[in-house]
Amino acid sequence: MSGLYRFRELLSYKQECFGFLLKKVDRWFPSSKTCSVCGNIQDMPLCERVDHCQNCGQVMDRDLNASINLESWTNNADGLSVNPERSRRVEACGQEGVVSLG
Repeated sequence: MSGLYRFRELLSYKQECFGFLLKKVDRWFPSSKTCSVCGNIQDMPLCERVDHCQNCGQVMDRDLNASINLESWTNNADGLSVNPERSRRVEACGQEGVVSLG
């Protein structure tokens, strides 16, 4: 059983236990190639770690840009947004953080 398959199974199980919404993005969604400011899509090799938008001039770390696009996709997929009142503080592996419960 592959690690990714097992991870997906675990997420699905936790979704049922805690009642949160699990959304799957298409594997070809261009999250790191799309400018999070203007929406321009441009090709860039994987070795390029900083996104320089040719349309609006935005300069941002490629992974940060992708995470913003994925968050935006998630929020817009059903017109939902993160509800801070449904979040709780957790401590995992000695590090504090906030987990959204839906």
